[in-house]
Amino acid sequence: MLDRLGQLFDGRKAGGTLRIALALLLVVGASALFWASRDYTVVAPDWDGLVRGVTYYPSHTYTSDQLKHISPERIDADMRQLSRITGHIRTYTVNYGLDKVPEIARHYGLTVSLGIWIGADLDKNEREIDKALNAILANRRVIDRVIVGNEAIMRGDVTADQLNGYIRRVREALPARIKVTTAETWSSWLLHPEAGRYCDVITVHLLPYWERTPIADSIRFVQSHYDLVQAEFPDKPIVIGEAGWPSQGRAYGSAEASLANEAYFIRNFVQLALNKGYDYYIIEAYDQPWKGRNEGQVGAYWGLFNADGAPKFPFAGLLRSFPEWRTYTLFAAVFSLLLGLLILSQMPRLKQPGYFVMGSLVALVTTGILLLIDATTLNYVDPADIAMILAMSPLVFLASTVILTEGIELASSLWRVEKRLVRAEIPQDPPLVSVHVPCYNEPPAMVIATLDALARLDYENFEVVVLDNNTPDEETWKPLEAHCAALGPRFRFFHFDHVRGFKAGALNIALDVTNRAAKYVAVIDSDYKVDPNWLRLALPFFADERIALVQGPQDYSDAGASLFKAMCYEEYRGFFQIGMVERNEHDAIIQHGTMTIVRRDRLEEVGRWSTWCITEDTELGLRLFEAGYGAAYIPQSMGKGVIPDTLKAFQSQRYRWVYGAMQIMKRHARAVFLGGSKLDLAQRYQFVSGWLPWFSDGLGMVVTFIALIWTFAMWWAPRWVMVPMPLLSAAALALFAAKMLKTLLLYPQKVGSGVRGAVMASVAGLSLTHTVGKAVWAGVFTSRTPFLRTPKCADEAMLSQALRGVWQETTLFGFCLLAIISVLATGRYEDPAALLWIVMLAVQSLPYAATVATAAVSARGLAKAAPTQPAQQPPTLVKAA
Repeated sequence: MLDRLGQLFDGRKAGGTLRIALALLLVVGASALFWASRDYTVVAPDWDGLVRGVTYYPSHTYTSDQLKHISPERIDADMRQLSRITGHIRTYTVNYGLDKVPEIARHYGLTVSLGIWIGADLDKNEREIDKALNAILANRRVIDRVIVGNEAIMRGDVTADQLNGYIRRVREALPARIKVTTAETWSSWLLHPEAGRYCDVITVHLLPYWERTPIADSIRFVQSHYDLVQAEFPDKPIVIGEAGWPSQGRAYGSAEASLANEAYFIRNFVQLALNKGYDYYIIEAYDQPWKGRNEGQVGAYWGLFNADGAPKFPFAGLLRSFPEWRTYTLFAAVFSLLLGLLILSQMPRLKQPGYFVMGSLVALVTTGILLLIDATTLNYVDPADIAMILAMSPLVFLASTVILTEGIELASSLWRVEKRLVRAEIPQDPPLVSVHVPCYNEPPAMVIATLDALARLDYENFEVVVLDNNTPDEETWKPLEAHCAALGPRFRFFHFDHVRGFKAGALNIALDVTNRAAKYVAVIDSDYKVDPNWLRLALPFFADERIALVQGPQDYSDAGASLFKAMCYEEYRGFFQIGMVERNEHDAIIQHGTMTIVRRDRLEEVGRWSTWCITEDTELGLRLFEAGYGAAYIPQSMGKGVIPDTLKAFQSQRYRWVYGAMQIMKRHARAVFLGGSKLDLAQRYQFVSGWLPWFSDGLGMVVTFIALIWTFAMWWAPRWVMVPMPLLSAAALALFAAKMLKTLLLYPQKVGSGVRGAVMASVAGLSLTHTVGKAVWAGVFTSRTPFLRTPKCADEAMLSQALRGVWQETTLFGFCLLAIISVLATGRYEDPAALLWIVMLAVQSLPYAATVATAAVSARGLAKAAPTQPAQQPPTLVKAA
């Protein structure tokens, strides 16, 4: 890092250094302000540490299995501790050894309100009542109340009449001194007042957190709802059976779980109860980690003490909402500074807005990672949360990396100060150029049009080698042979059968038959009509001896033929007018198989075209860079080809590109990742960053599958499977937003297509997401796949054919919709985490929806002419055999 600082201040002009320093200062300052803003003073009445009563489950019970075997020694230790803060204990059941609570509590002068658990199992209820009555009668002097059932009506386990039967039975078995009641929420008491018929007191639960009440309104909530219940039962005493607030966990509506909020609520509630004379029990004595499974994440964090019995917050003095803010600020500042310095010092010189944008993205990424770390520091992390974090963490880190790389391209494209210059001189003696046109089973009329365009080249020293390989039908290739003969000696036609190595094999044969005097080899696709000035524009760039290849963009003549082709056209343009232009600034362009010109000697030197790779053009370009040679890119249309006619062909083409990229990545891993070649750091970065979006699509496909499985598990077992942490959803949303924002910002300025063109490109690109994902994983785990030819001049598909071709995407789109509905059906949509999860599922469904929509647009009869492109009448061509 010290070396990086030296490079920054020694190797850059003062203006650029000042801009970087200013941006980094902004980054560090913004990070510090963000973390500092999370901490504020919470004012609450001082509390002497004594409460009227607390609800009790034993400490040190981290799992439900541990709860089932409570030893008397554990209860004794808890009663000893609780006797210092209260004189009253409320229990919920007499099972699991808790029937010993009254006997042990008596030794510490505690009064017990014994709970009898009433559930849906009527036989179990009978056994619970019998066991409870024995415990009560054996300890009648220490028991002041018996609470028959806890929210049993609210859960729907029993009816009010059934509960009344249990209450009356217990009432008749006990002396009048012991009061009998049941505990319900305030709303259940108002809906079922008949449940209080045999109750001596009304025990009500007032939990503003579960009512989505902001902490600032929590005390008013308690008071107003207490009054409602009192008005419903004017002749009976009211006891607050549960009042509390969780110290950790997720927000529920406007209610945020935090230690400061718990302390604020408890200290204010105790003061309110003292002023009003309320009888109450704080929920609860100890944190119960096992409840996180039954009541959501927050279920574990309602204790005055943690699960180990340590106090969780001070009883007096000022409270801080986020006392750890200094630690997080320090880490955020250091990480932001180091990461920002690493990135900004390697970028080209930018105008100030460019550095500010990148600084902001650095701060965003470091803040997101620290928030994820903060979210995983809960005292009792559920195993399911750990599993989801482990499953989704690769997405978080990949999303962060892609966001930064997309930001680098955005900032460099919009605010670059310096441009790369390649020396160009018109050669005095025009060198011989051999133009290679490989063909396989192509429509003769289309290829003939390509050859006619070559015949019109405004260049005096070239030859054309047409090499047809493996075309089985002579009627397809014979017309080409005849046409080449008619065009004269410049045009030589060859047909070979049993050619191996896909297109690369044919190009290598073309090299063998190339005129020995040819200094340059050019390649175009069989559907490409070059402009007459192509060679005159490109060859001057070879004046620099280091330049081994000159590349022109692909362009298309039929973009106005249909809305589908217009969408494809806009999607292509982003790569050639944004991505390739930026890569050219770093001498790291992607060589593609048309409009490319290569020095013949350099091509022979690096081993010709590779027959193991289905994207032999890109692979050759990388080998030339690895050998220390350079390239030049001309961002000017010098010819036009034909856009795929169907979505299937469009997808097949992209699958080949991605699969080939994975082949290249594996074969050239040492050179790209470890530096085992003459590639410089910028070139290696450009190739890795170019692959990253495809990897994010591959990982995104896996994330979609995980999200669907997880969501349906939430619906199937809502008590056991929780909504994943919001930050995991936020990572997927941030990645999607970064890609869309980059497209919307760059397209209008760099492509000139306006917002409409950007949207069209986005939809077309999204429609390829699933295809890209499949190609990534296929390319990672396999090494060879048959060459996928992109059909040209094919008939448009019928709607049924188009939709049948995207059945996978249609199915996944349907599953995403079902997943969203299932989350809504669970009633969790009030949880902000659940809402974010729904949004994430909706975003994950967009690529599949885009594919279905694009398939429909591409279908015959539905593909309308694009209003922004002039419609062209394509020539009548003979279809491929």
